[in-house]
Amino acid sequence: MAEEAFRHQVWSRLERSLTSAGTIEDYLRSAAHLAGELVGVEGSYSLSVLLYGHLFTAATSDREAWEADQVEYDTEAGPCVEALRNGLETEVTDLTVDNRWPAWAAVSEMLGFRSAAGIPAEITPGHRIALNLYAPSPGAFSGKPMRRGQLFIEELARTLPTALRLFEQTKLAADLQEALASRSTIDQALGVLMAQNRCSRDAAFAILRRASQHRNLKLRDVAATVIERFTGHPAAPPPIFRSATASHVPQSEVAGNSEVG
Repeated sequence: MAEEAFRHQVWSRLERSLTSAGTIEDYLRSAAHLAGELVGVEGSYSLSVLLYGHLFTAATSDREAWEADQVEYDTEAGPCVEALRNGLETEVTDLTVDNRWPAWAAVSEMLGFRSAAGIPAEITPGHRIALNLYAPSPGAFSGKPMRRGQLFIEELARTLPTALRLFEQTKLAADLQEALASRSTIDQALGVLMAQNRCSRDAAFAILRRASQHRNLKLRDVAATVIERFTGHPAAPPPIFRSATASHVPQSEVAGNSEVG
C-alpha cells in the first residue's frame, strides 16, 4: 500500500505540473525539480533521453547535474549511459572507491558528489528516459530512495505520450515544419563540419552539441551560424510540410524532431 500511495502522490504532483506547463520542456524541468523533492534526498537531479542516437539532458535541477551528465555523454561511460543505452538500473554508492567509470567519477567528485544513480523507464517500445541522481554523501540513494526513484520515473514515463499529444494538438503542423527546418539545417551544418574538420558525422554532431550547450543556444541556431560562417550563405530552406501527411508520422518521431528545434 505504501508504494501505491507514493505512486498516487507522484501522479498527482505530475498532473499539476502538466496542467501549469506551457511546453514539454517546462514540464520536464518541473519534473526534474519534483524528483528531488519526492525521492527525499538532498542532491541534484536530471532527466536524460536518446535523440538521433545521441544522449541529451532534457531537464535538470541545477548546473552541477548537467555538467556531470555531459562527461558521461562525451566518454559514453557512466550510470546514465547504462540506463539509456542498455536499460540497466545502476547505483554508485561511493564515487571514491567505484572504479567502473574513472573519468566521470573524477569530474563528479570535483562537482561535490559522492554517490549517484541512473534509473531507466520505457516511454514507448525502444524509447527510454532516465532519471539521474547525484548526492554529496555516500550511499545516499540506497534502499528506499532508490525505490522512490524507480516509481517516480515509471510514472513520469507513463505521462509523456499524453503530455506530448497535449502540447502538440493545437500546433502539430507548425511543430513538424519547425522540426523539418531544424533537421535540414543541422544536416547541412554536419556536412560543413565534416568537410572542414575531416571528421565523422558523430564527431561533427559532438562539436555542434557542445557549442549548443556551452552557449545555451538551440542546435539549429548553432548549425545556421556554422553554415553562414563557412559558406557565406544561409542554410537552404527545408521542404514544405504538407498537413495531409501528419497522421502518418509516428508520435515518437514527432517528439524527437521537435526537441531539436
